[in-house]
Amino acid sequence: MLAPYRSILSRPGAKAFAFAGLLSRLPMSMFNISFILMVQIEYDSYEMAGRVAAIGILCWALQTVPTSRLADRFGQRAAMIPLALIHTVGATLGIWAAVNGQPEWMLWIAVILASFQGPLGSLTRARWSHMLDSDEDIHTAFALEGALDEVLFISGPALATILATTVWPAAGIVVSTSAMLIGLAILLSQRSTEPPPRAVDSGSSLGLKVPPAIIAVTFVALGLGVMFGALDISVVAFSEELGHKGWSGLVLGVIAFGSFAGGLYYGTRHWKTPLWKRLIIGTVMLAVGMTVLSFSTNLIMLACIGFVAGIAIAPTLTNCDTVAQRVVRRDQITEGMGWLRIGQGVGVSFGAWAGGYLVDHIDAQAGFFLAAGAAIAMFGISVLTAPVVRRGTERPGVKEDDPEPLSMHGADDWVETPPFPPNV
Repeated sequence: MLAPYRSILSRPGAKAFAFAGLLSRLPMSMFNISFILMVQIEYDSYEMAGRVAAIGILCWALQTVPTSRLADRFGQRAAMIPLALIHTVGATLGIWAAVNGQPEWMLWIAVILASFQGPLGSLTRARWSHMLDSDEDIHTAFALEGALDEVLFISGPALATILATTVWPAAGIVVSTSAMLIGLAILLSQRSTEPPPRAVDSGSSLGLKVPPAIIAVTFVALGLGVMFGALDISVVAFSEELGHKGWSGLVLGVIAFGSFAGGLYYGTRHWKTPLWKRLIIGTVMLAVGMTVLSFSTNLIMLACIGFVAGIAIAPTLTNCDTVAQRVVRRDQITEGMGWLRIGQGVGVSFGAWAGGYLVDHIDAQAGFFLAAGAAIAMFGISVLTAPVVRRGTERPGVKEDDPEPLSMHGADDWVETPPFPPNV
């Protein structure tokens, strides 16, 4: 089962950048929930916590594509060092403002600065695309990255909750920011696996000429984001309603563990089912799972159903990333995936704000209903956009051993439509 992963990790430098990349993107799973917990504890308001988090996540989404272009154009090292410093300043300001009871606008400034993390989730994926030559290997690598992301989402929320409720409200932010700085220092020192900067005359960035298939999966990512944002804040509130707030991180970790298990298995298989069909299957599983989860009556039931529902999360994220990988050139891979991060970030922003409002004015179950509604909408989007995704990722009449996917071609070797990949 693990043979495909051992194969790609045996490449020179692969293990080192995979580990460093994992550490560097700890803020993806910890920063948002840590900031929500810090603000909620210090100001006693879920609505305010969700509102502040929404501002930060929205700004994070808006900066994703521009900073991805910087990473593609100037190289990961040149782009990420100043961005890491800006994030650190914002995190520090946020801690100072919250523990000293400063007005909400100070927290807004802090999360806006902290949102400039750069494309943390795409740095290692871009390195895999640069290193690997076959679509099978890239499928496995992206599934591995999705599974590693879920390791973060298993440990991150639980650690953030424990730190915020038992150590210090801002401790989770300190840990996540420190991990990012250490991970980036290790990752950016590995120059041999870093994709080369895009030459000035090698072709333009995507700009607004975004392939329709990427637009389609961006809306799927938007639905995922709303689901994530509402689920995070609702689990915390639901746990507090039951008198076990400290267990909320563990419940989120169980849901993420389900996603990890699903993603790990998904990456070991080379599926014959077309990518667009797999995308629909993943979203319908999420729609059913989240709908059932919204009727949970206790934490054990919530965790058990969440684990089963979570199995489809990482595969769905992998499918979205794979769509982007197939329809853009290699030197635009970070930017292409950046659009998915925008959709997801905007979705989390809305989900956190709306979820916080529903929790404060109704109850935690209303937040769960929002997450379920987002999952159902995501399924509808995947069905409606299936023809677009199919046209973008398949080309009838191409043999299975024909050329590599589009992202495997050089900047000057534009192919209008990607070939039919060998593993589908």
